[in-house]
Amino acid sequence: MRISVVLRMSSFRPIRVITLGVLLVAASLSGCVSLLGVQTLPAMLPTTWEARRAALQSWGRFESYGRVAIARDGEGFSGSWRWAQRAQRSTLELEGPLGVGGVRLDFNAGGGGDESARVILEQQLGVVLPVDSLRYWMLGVPDPRESGEERLALDAARLDSLQQNGWTVTFKDYARVTGADYELPQRIEVNRESLRVRLVIEGWRGGAR
Repeated sequence: MRISVVLRMSSFRPIRVITLGVLLVAASLSGCVSLLGVQTLPAMLPTTWEARRAALQSWGRFESYGRVAIARDGEGFSGSWRWAQRAQRSTLELEGPLGVGGVRLDFNAGGGGDESARVILEQQLGVVLPVDSLRYWMLGVPDPRESGEERLALDAARLDSLQQNGWTVTFKDYARVTGADYELPQRIEVNRESLRVRLVIEGWRGGAR
């Protein structure tokens, strides 16, 4: 995997700066998020889980954005994030509280072996994020490159939770996509040992290809 990273403003705060209390306040804002706004996403998805999973895993062009809260050992960080997917190229942007500092990570699945950029990002955030799999998890499906244990919701057409590569991914809420006949995740919690990442997805843009 080839990765490049751009760090904007040296004042970006590591995870240890903000207390867990602030993190939980930020995460509670998820209840105020409206249904997902969307442009040019497909109007329909297959109804069976196996077919729907394959369709979502094939999406190669989309953007999503929202809020992120990261907690580890009683301390945490909160801010905003934006993801852009263009075939095998992914871009993740993180902004700190009130726009103070930020990072941008560009990477290509199956590319070269430059791990230095990933190390820089991990040092800035103070955590190791599963960026390779996030493009799939935010769509509510497992990373097809890794084995995993799925737990389906009662409707048997979407995931309730997922165990993959040492991470537990819980899909807290789904929201119906505006103008489409299906739902996508709205609140996701990702856990591994003492690390917890909460994502609130506020909107989507783009097409499936």
